[in-house]
Amino acid sequence: MTSELESTLAQIPDAPGVYSMLASDGEILYIGKAVSLRNRVRSYFQESAVHHPRITAMVERVVDVRTIVVNNEVEALILEANLIKRHQPPFNVRLRDDKRYPYLKVTNEAFPRVVFTRIVKDDGARYFGPYTNAQGLRELIDLIRVVFPLRTCREPIDGKRKRPCLQYHIKRCLAPCVGLQSETEYDAMIDEVVLFLEGKQESLLARLQREMDEAAEHLNYEAAAHLRDRIVHIRRVTEEQKVVWKSRLDMDLIAVARAQGQACVQVFFVRGGKLIGQEHFILDGVGEQSDAFIIGEFLKQFYTARTASAPEAKGLSAFPARYARENEAPVPLRGKQAVIASAAVPKEVLVEALPEERETIEAWLSELKGARVRTLQPRRGPRAEYLALVRRNAEQNLRAFLVHQEVQETAQARSLTELADALELPRPPHRIECYDISNIQGAHPVASMVVFVEGRAKKSEYRKFNIQYDRGVNDFAMMQEALRRRLRYLRRATDADMEAGAPPRHLTMRERFNKTPDLLLIDGGKGQLSAVVDVLEELDMTGIPVAGLAKEHEWLYVPGNPDPIVLPPNSAGLHLVMRIRDEAHRFAITFHRTRRRKAMTRSALDALDRVGPVRRRRLLNTFGSVAAIEHAAIDEIAAVKGMTPSLAASIKSALQERHGDRAS
Repeated sequence: MTSELESTLAQIPDAPGVYSMLASDGEILYIGKAVSLRNRVRSYFQESAVHHPRITAMVERVVDVRTIVVNNEVEALILEANLIKRHQPPFNVRLRDDKRYPYLKVTNEAFPRVVFTRIVKDDGARYFGPYTNAQGLRELIDLIRVVFPLRTCREPIDGKRKRPCLQYHIKRCLAPCVGLQSETEYDAMIDEVVLFLEGKQESLLARLQREMDEAAEHLNYEAAAHLRDRIVHIRRVTEEQKVVWKSRLDMDLIAVARAQGQACVQVFFVRGGKLIGQEHFILDGVGEQSDAFIIGEFLKQFYTARTASAPEAKGLSAFPARYARENEAPVPLRGKQAVIASAAVPKEVLVEALPEERETIEAWLSELKGARVRTLQPRRGPRAEYLALVRRNAEQNLRAFLVHQEVQETAQARSLTELADALELPRPPHRIECYDISNIQGAHPVASMVVFVEGRAKKSEYRKFNIQYDRGVNDFAMMQEALRRRLRYLRRATDADMEAGAPPRHLTMRERFNKTPDLLLIDGGKGQLSAVVDVLEELDMTGIPVAGLAKEHEWLYVPGNPDPIVLPPNSAGLHLVMRIRDEAHRFAITFHRTRRRKAMTRSALDALDRVGPVRRRRLLNTFGSVAAIEHAAIDEIAAVKGMTPSLAASIKSALQERHGDRAS
């Protein structure tokens, strides 16, 4: 143990919080929490301590420890789960399939729409979810649009449209845009959708049955037929849901299966006594940990991810907003966010083994739910039998994963080994970064950086660059700019970086770009390769291997060798670099199209002071175009809602000046 580490350990406070173990290269090896940071962290480094071999291997690599002090153990639990999610330390138990869950949104506007979203805002809309399966949610939205003919367009319902669109003619919309459906009738249909989504199908079916009977009595057979079809669809969906318990219980059933050092956690979601979905998760870093420990770690990360669209806990006002942004700590829930978090957590969580931190986890989940949440371990009866079914599903999914992993890892290992042999690398490249440039005659240039780890794409580490170079078409200079901006963060932090006045964005970027690639792959031949080598020499990083892949013949070029490296057409290594190169090209093209589209749709109004999105939209809705605004009288512009005579005069003057500049 170094003197610097001894000094750090001596200064650790005796308070609850979260600690991070760091390696010499800055990599975070492990993140944990403790009621007493001093006692917990120092216990790792006591000579008499006996640790699991995995922990011993981790401690041997530790050169620094960082701590964050919080108020209590619940706050420490939440912060630990968020930091593990963000940094994915190799010695922690980690969710392999972490993601932001999707929601169904009923928009807050005149004639609301039903849309798919992964972002929850406090915007007055109604949110349903979270759902575990994005494809299943999209199918649900499609079903809703078949059963309930809601509008899907974004255009305002202002009575200006002259005729309905195709959706009306195929009976997917009742054309409120041309006045064929009143807002009252439309809102009644939205109420039906909400009843359907809330699981109140019986009430909805009874209501539709009454409306159908009334329509038939009044000889309105077409309307009665539409209502009949809607009833049939709803009954079909309702019958497919399996009733698990007669009582209307909300619970999650969680079981874990283990084999070959891997673990699979299976979750069944029961709402209102009905099984509404299931999902399985593969865990990394389980080692020889007990089932109770694994389930505890899973619960923290799983419910953190399930409520990630909203802050993670309520009533923790001791965390200032700045602290929350920097460390992903919880902030108080408000309004609709509290409702979303509450819906994501059931009243009961059934598990095979009670977590070691049961009381803390229950307290945290109860804060999210706004009501008491219990974690239970059923040992007999229907619940235990159903939990056994969940376990059998976990075992089946784990077997399938292990078979797939074995096949995939064998192919990836072969491709990486072939690539290392071809490029004469000392070992197969663990981390490959590939770069590509996209522009049209020098306009709107961008660069992409894609990352492959062990032969698999790691999209969370992809990066995009808006290129600043503006002196014409020069892909070499643009590539050099992108590499400089990425590689400069690999240099060790200077004293200036660590000063209190150092730009926080610079330190954040250093954290994002702190991993050294084992291979830099460039989309291009000798010219692009030479440009990159110049940057490596400039930054004193010539030790990083680099190669260029020329498109014409799919030949590889390396520095110092004028002849290309030609891999066989059926080579696994060639297929790997082509896949990486194509991914970098796709990523760059997509970003370039987005940037170009934004530039093309930018109007003269965007550059005007005091004209924000709302005023801009009102002006364009009133006059139809920028040219019409330019030719309108100042009084006409001032008559638009939100405008003043002085602002109208400045807008007209600015547009006329722009027109004069363009004419000259």
